[in-house]
Amino acid sequence: MKMHFLLRFTIVTLFFLAASTLQAQDILKGKDLSALKVDQLSDADIAKLKAQLNESKMTIEQAEQMALAKGMSAAEFAKLKARLNAGAQGQKATGALKSDSKGNGKTIEKQNNSTDSLDTEQYEKKKPQPLINPLIFGSELYTSVAPNFEPNLKLATPLNYVLGPDDELLVTVYGVQEYTGELLVSDEGNINVPNVGQIRVAGLTIEAATQKLKAMLGNRVYPYLKNGGSKLSVTLNKIRSIKVTVIGANRPGNYTLSSLSTVFNALYVAGGPTEFGSFREIELVRNNKVERKIDLYRMLLKGDQSDNIGLKDNDVIRIPAYKKRVELQGQVKRPGIFEVLPGERFQQVLEFASGFTDTAYTAIVKAFQNSDRERKVKDVSALEYQQYQPESGDVFVVSKILNRFQNRVKINGAVFRPDVYELTNGLTVGDLIRKADGLKEDAYTGRAQILRLQDDLRRSILSFDVRKALSGDAVHNLLLKREDEILISSVLDLRDSFKVTIQGEIRIPGEYDFVENLTLRDIILQAGGVTDAAYKSIEIARLIKRDSIAPTDNRASSIINTEIDGDLSIGAGAVHIMPYDVITVRRKAGYTLPETVTISGQVQYPGPYALSNRSERVSDLLKRSGGYTPDAYPAGAYIKRYLTDEEKKKKEAAKEIQKNISNKDTATLRELEEGSKKEFVRVPIDLPSIMNNPGSIEDLVLRINDELVIPKFDAQVKISGAVLLETQVPFSEKNTFKDYISSAGGFSGDSWIKNSYVVYANGKAATTKRFLFFKAYPKIFPGSEIIVPKKPERKGMTTGEIIGISSAMASLAGVVIAILRL
Repeated sequence: MKMHFLLRFTIVTLFFLAASTLQAQDILKGKDLSALKVDQLSDADIAKLKAQLNESKMTIEQAEQMALAKGMSAAEFAKLKARLNAGAQGQKATGALKSDSKGNGKTIEKQNNSTDSLDTEQYEKKKPQPLINPLIFGSELYTSVAPNFEPNLKLATPLNYVLGPDDELLVTVYGVQEYTGELLVSDEGNINVPNVGQIRVAGLTIEAATQKLKAMLGNRVYPYLKNGGSKLSVTLNKIRSIKVTVIGANRPGNYTLSSLSTVFNALYVAGGPTEFGSFREIELVRNNKVERKIDLYRMLLKGDQSDNIGLKDNDVIRIPAYKKRVELQGQVKRPGIFEVLPGERFQQVLEFASGFTDTAYTAIVKAFQNSDRERKVKDVSALEYQQYQPESGDVFVVSKILNRFQNRVKINGAVFRPDVYELTNGLTVGDLIRKADGLKEDAYTGRAQILRLQDDLRRSILSFDVRKALSGDAVHNLLLKREDEILISSVLDLRDSFKVTIQGEIRIPGEYDFVENLTLRDIILQAGGVTDAAYKSIEIARLIKRDSIAPTDNRASSIINTEIDGDLSIGAGAVHIMPYDVITVRRKAGYTLPETVTISGQVQYPGPYALSNRSERVSDLLKRSGGYTPDAYPAGAYIKRYLTDEEKKKKEAAKEIQKNISNKDTATLRELEEGSKKEFVRVPIDLPSIMNNPGSIEDLVLRINDELVIPKFDAQVKISGAVLLETQVPFSEKNTFKDYISSAGGFSGDSWIKNSYVVYANGKAATTKRFLFFKAYPKIFPGSEIIVPKKPERKGMTTGEIIGISSAMASLAGVVIAILRL
C-alpha cells in the first residue's frame, strides 16, 4: 500500500514539473499562464525563454504585459523578471513593478523607481527601428525597441484619483490621538476601519474620501479630529490593475496596466498605429460609447497632452484606418507623410512640416495628384495656401530658389573694399566706386572695364575713364545693370616684377626684389652681409639691352668689377643696381677651413687630428699619434674612406644604367644596390712598407674624414665558404693553403676550387695562380680568411630551346646540301 502511494505521488510530481517546463517553453504562445510557478523552472528553461524573447525581438516589459494578460500573477512575473535580469549579468531593469507580497495579482506596490523615460541602456544595445514607414509623421515614437513608458508610481497621490476595488489606502491619524492602518478597498467598494466599521469609498476621489473619513472617524473614536487636536492623512498605498484592450495597433491585445496609466501609456505599449492606422482619430471607447477622440498631432506639434486622459478598467482604444494622407517633399523643414482631417487646408499641412526652409521657393508649390485613371499636376500659388484643400494621395514638392541674384553688381581691383553690392535705381560707376570706399593709391585711372552680362548670357566689355567717371562725365559715368562687374587695374599689375641675384660669399644668397634707387650696399645688407671668407672684389653681371644682335656680337652680359670696404660706408657700396643684375662676392684665395681625419685602433693617441697641410700622408698621421702599441698588427692596417656626394651620385647613376639596359645582369644589379648603401670603402695599405719608405707612392695622401684603422694582432686564420666545416684555426708558418683547407674538413661537393681566394687582414685579396698543370696557392698570414666559393648553378636547356636549336641546325643542313648540289 505504501509503495503504491509513493508511485502515485512521484507520477503526479513529474507531471507538474513537465507541465511547468512546457509552460516555460511556450510562455509566449500559451493561453493560460495562471498555473505557472517560476521557482520550478530550471536555468535551462530560463535560457530557452530568453532565446524566445530575442527571436521575437520582444523586451521584458512587453513580455510582462502579455504574461499578465494571459493570467500570470504579478508576483510570479516579478520572480521571472528577477531571474532573467540575473542572467543578464545583474543589469537592473528600469521600470520594474514590484508585485503584492500576497500574490493576489490585483495590486501593484507604489515602490516603482521608474520614470516616464526611455531605457537608454536598451537603446544602446539595439538600435531602434520604426515599426512603420519612417516618413509617416509620428512614427518615430513607436520603434522596434519598445520604450519604457510606464507610469511613475513614485509620486504624490493625485487628489483627483478615483478609488476602486483592490486599491489599498494608508490611513494615518497623528497628534493627540494616533492610528495607522493599511485598508484594502473590497470588491463592494468598502474599507473596514477598526472600531468604526465599513465605510464606502469606491467612486470617490482621494480628496473626497479624506473628507468622508475625517467626518466619520471624528464622530466615532477620534473626536480630536474635529477640534484640530489630531490630523488625518489618506494616501494611496497600493494601486489596482486594470484591463485595457488596444485594437488596430502594431501589437494589438488585452493589456494589464496600472490604474494610473493613460491613453499614451497604452499606445506606447501596443506599438502605436499601424502603417494604415490613423494618428488623429483614435477612439477611447468606455462602456460601449466613444468617450473621446484622440489627436496625437496636438501632442506632437504643441506638446498638448489634453488627450492623455487616464484609463479605466475595460477601456478599449480603437485605432481606425486613416482617411486622408498627403506627402510633403523638398524644401520643408520636416519632409514626410501627414494625415489631414476634413476641412484642413494646405497651410495646416505646411505647419505640420514646420514650414519652409530658408532656401525654399515659396511662390508656387507643385501638387502631384491621382485621378481615376492617371496622375496630374497642379500649381498651388502662395495666395491659395489658405484655401486649397489637399486630396488623399497628394504629393507636394517644394522647389529650391534659383542660384542667381536679381540686384547684384561687383567691383574688383584697386579699390579699398572690393566686394558685391546692391544694385539700386540709377546706380552709376562713380557711385559704386564711392561705395567701395574709393580708389587705392596704386589705381590706374586712365582706363577701367565693365564686364556686362547680355540678354543671351554672353559677356561683353565696356571701357571708361575712371577720373572722368568720378567727376560726373555722363559719357564715362555709365549706368550699371544687373550682374555688371567693374575691374580697376593697379599700376603695379601693369609693370614687370624685376629681380636681382646675389651669390657667392654672402650669408643669404638668392633672388631679391628690385626697387628704385637700389645700391650694392642695400642688396648686401638685405642678404645678411658678406661671410668671413669674402674677398673685397665684387663682380656685377648686367643685362645688355639691345634691339638687334650683330653677327660678331657674342656678349652675354656686361661685367662690372668693383671693390668694397669692410663697413660698406664708402666707395663701391654706393654703386646703383639695375634689374636682373647678378652680383657675385668672390672668396679669398686659399681660405679653407681646417679638415679633420681620424686614427683608431692600436696607436698611442687615437682620435681625430686636423690636417696640417694638404699633402699630409699616412706616415705623418701615424707619427703624430705616437706610433704603435705593443699589440698592434701593422700589416692589417687599412683606411676607411668615406664617399663624397659626387661618388655617391656616380654609384646611383651606374645602378640606374644597369636597371635600364635590356640585358640585365641580376648579380651585377644586386652588387650595385649593395654598394650604393655603403657609406665608405675599405682601402688596404701596406703600413710596414709605408713606414720604411715615407713619402712613397704607397704612402697615400689623406683626405677629409679618412679614418686610419690599425687592428690588434690576431693569430688566427678563418676558413669559410664551400668547405665541410667553416672554422677558425691558429696561424702557423708551416701550414700551407691546403693544410688550412684540410683543417676545415676539405672541399665540399659543390666547391669551386680553382676560384678559391684569400682576404688578408688589411682588405687585400689574392687568388690561386695557374701555369700549365701547376697551381700556386696564395700565402697565408695572420688574420687572413680563406674563402672557397660555390660553383654556379647550371641551368639546362628548356624544351623550347632544344626545339629551336634543332630547327636552326636542320635549316643550316638544308642550306649546305643545296649549295653542294649547285
